[in-house]
Amino acid sequence: MQIRLASDNDLDNLVPLFNAYRQSLGQTSDPIGGREFLSARLQENDSVIFVAMDEHSAIGFIQLYPSFSSIHLKPIWYFDDSYVTPAYRDRGVAQLLSQKALELALEADVLCVRRTLVNANTSVVLDTDTGDRHIYDLMNVG
Repeated sequence: MQIRLASDNDLDNLVPLFNAYRQSLGQTSDPIGGREFLSARLQENDSVIFVAMDEHSAIGFIQLYPSFSSIHLKPIWYFDDSYVTPAYRDRGVAQLLSQKALELALEADVLCVRRTLVNANTSVVLDTDTGDRHIYDLMNVG
């Protein structure tokens, strides 16, 4: 298995994974929309995507979205998207993808990598200095 940064050349492998990921969250299948979304993210360089490849195809991915902390004067990254095909789950693929994301974050002097759970009241924060995970309550804006 190889984990590497994705490029436009990976779209054919990423689109089915991304579509399956969205469907697993209750969205309708939309491979064309998914391809357009991923292509735009890669072309505009406004996200970082790591892809896990077996010998022949993509088996997982993680997508990071950069942001900034004005309080700490440093970048922070969010990840909303992480998926591993069912046949490769419980084999450590998600952990390897997260580790690659953390390694790049450390190289880029990112303050933290945050996982915001959609439709939930918590977000998980991975501190790049310690690797600790903390759960914070999100503000409910109503």
